[in-house]
Amino acid sequence: MLKWLSIVCSMMYVLATTNTAEVLKVPLFVEHLMEYEGNFAEFVMEHYDNHKEDSDWATDQKLPFINPPIVLMVNAQLPEINFHIEKPEEIRIPQKNSTYQEKNFPSLYLSRIFQPPRFS
Repeated sequence: MLKWLSIVCSMMYVLATTNTAEVLKVPLFVEHLMEYEGNFAEFVMEHYDNHKEDSDWATDQKLPFINPPIVLMVNAQLPEINFHIEKPEEIRIPQKNSTYQEKNFPSLYLSRIFQPPRFS
């Protein structure tokens, strides 16, 4: 049961992320691979890496993902954003002459309940 579920999920993923026409060409890929004299890596390198025209060129062009159709083309252009930051006017705040003087407070706070911890 788990095997079938994984196959169904894999197929859903493949069909959702690729062009269905390309997926339907997979049997032709397998058939052409069986006719090919060599291993899988040589087959892929010959047919998908700068393939040259040869005797079975028409069949090679029908393989999946050789000439995928352009299904969706998105042309996005970012808008031009021009902005200018103006320097704010300088604001002058008149300063008052401060007459603050530090006062000597009595140490009455030491006789209160809330005191720092003491080490004995």
